[in-house]
Amino acid sequence: MPSTFTIAFPPGVTVGKWTRAFTERHPEVELRVVRMAEADQEETLRSGGADMAFVREPFDRSGFHLIPLYEEDVVVMMNHEHLLTLEKTLVTADLADETLLTAPPDEAVLRRVAADEGVAVLPQSVAKALRRKDVVARKVEDAEPSRIGLAWPREGQHDLVDEFIGIVRGRTAHSSRNPDVAAAEAATGKKQQKRDSRPARPARQAPRSNTQRPSHGRRKGR
Repeated sequence: MPSTFTIAFPPGVTVGKWTRAFTERHPEVELRVVRMAEADQEETLRSGGADMAFVREPFDRSGFHLIPLYEEDVVVMMNHEHLLTLEKTLVTADLADETLLTAPPDEAVLRRVAADEGVAVLPQSVAKALRRKDVVARKVEDAEPSRIGLAWPREGQHDLVDEFIGIVRGRTAHSSRNPDVAAAEAATGKKQQKRDSRPARPARQAPRSNTQRPSHGRRKGR
């Protein structure tokens, strides 16, 4: 089994529960967890910087496998005194006249939002990671959700890819789809079949008991 396995993830994606489960099941493997910029998702995988990656769409699937995992809401981040904060609900059309800041989501963009230089449309998890007191995040009701998936190269697939997919999908260590457990279960089943196929031994007859005849008691004298 390979001694190292590398997982990459973009901002806003939390991978701790899956990486911890992997480490518990495979303590002999060095698991490397690396953060990557959203703009570098494809290149990180193509260059071998990671064996698998949690990616945020849009994602160029050419040369990759991709399993959709979940969706999250999209929000607009604005200065806390912006007029749009007075609206009960926000839709995409409400942002038509706004200056959209399209730079990578980081602290620099948030400082520009706080300075009221424009607004930023971000996935909700990214907005939470970058929150600050002078910036407000509001859900954009009709925006397409942000989609997260798990991707890996079609060629040169790492031997532990299937194992990690199983963990992300909630497969337990005792699941029959786990290769090691399946092999153990198959071996146990064969042993049981051999036992069941053996001819049954004739049952032994219980030995006769040497019990004495019951006494009828003494005759009474005349």
